[in-house]
Amino acid sequence: MLFRLALKDLIFDRLMSFCIVAAMVAVLAPLLLLFSLRNGIVTNLENSLKNNPVNLEIKMLAGYDLSEDFFSEIKNNPHVGFVVEQTRALSVTANVFYKGKLKSSIESYPTAKGDPLIELSGISHELQPREVFVTESLEKELNLVPEAEITVVISRTKDGVLQKAKEKFIVKGTVKGIYSPRPAIFMNKEALVCMEDYRDGFEPQLFSDGSNINNDRKYFSKARIYAKSIDDVKPLSELLSRSFNISDKLMEIENVKAINRVLSFVFFTIALTSVIGGGIALCGLIFINIGRKSRSFALLRLMGLSSAKITVMVLEEDLSLAFISYIGAYLLFYLGQTAFNIYFSGLLGDNNVVSILSIFQILCGLLITLIVSAIISLICAYYRFIRINIANQLREI
Repeated sequence: MLFRLALKDLIFDRLMSFCIVAAMVAVLAPLLLLFSLRNGIVTNLENSLKNNPVNLEIKMLAGYDLSEDFFSEIKNNPHVGFVVEQTRALSVTANVFYKGKLKSSIESYPTAKGDPLIELSGISHELQPREVFVTESLEKELNLVPEAEITVVISRTKDGVLQKAKEKFIVKGTVKGIYSPRPAIFMNKEALVCMEDYRDGFEPQLFSDGSNINNDRKYFSKARIYAKSIDDVKPLSELLSRSFNISDKLMEIENVKAINRVLSFVFFTIALTSVIGGGIALCGLIFINIGRKSRSFALLRLMGLSSAKITVMVLEEDLSLAFISYIGAYLLFYLGQTAFNIYFSGLLGDNNVVSILSIFQILCGLLITLIVSAIISLICAYYRFIRINIANQLREI
């Protein structure tokens, strides 16, 4: 009964109801659009960092003697997401043949289970010694097909004589170009070690007959190291920089975080100002609206309705207006969001949207709107008719 009475009252006093809805829409729609812009811009920046494992990599710029103890310690570091031993830079280049096509001086990288470049490329296969992954650019230049058999050729000078060795490898996957843009191959660590051993004068299992295997390897020159997350880059970089000459993407990460902080401060400042101003305006409108109905409320109390029931009726009216206002604000926001995304899609690409809100965020906005409206409604009801004696209200008639 109270809800039907509240609904009829809203329809009867539709001009005032429209004014309240319009005032709330004027505040809510820009807030939704502003928050979506902040959310979209920051989300794009963060995703460009998080979804590109290159930003997690910490590179060693020089060669070192890295022992097994170092690798054991770094693998157990809580900030490390992936690490694999790497040979000397001069030992990892090779020539690659496929069906009469040749690519010279192709870099080779070690890989292992958990390699972020491999996982984010959608590859789940774990390499065996005679298997490789190739980058997109190398795949296109050699017209490689899945399961293609390529020939890797390396050379050395031994006793003044130039010698060459070759080994066949099966292509088991392609690394996306956004993660490794240059022509390269990713090999099992064992294959890469054989490549270096051959150049050091040994006869390893791969690239030779295995007649003179290097059993005394105790050190590696470098390591491929990736932090576990964006937040782990800084502590891991600080740890490694104490002993090694390194490069990282820490500056780019800190710039994005700084932009996030600035945008958050700007948004919350504007949002707080808008909410306070809109709340004051809404409070005034509701206060006036309730004041205009003081006589009606007084008569309802004489007819037996308690102050609590009248308060519930007023609360239902204001919550209904708040709900309608939010729906109207969302429709305006949706038009603005669509216009922004269409305009910027031509500049940033179809996969980048500058205005975005999730269902959860939209529902949270609705809940906050209803709560604020309910608080304002209860405050106005209390000061306008609950605490005032019914006799005093009737004297004003």
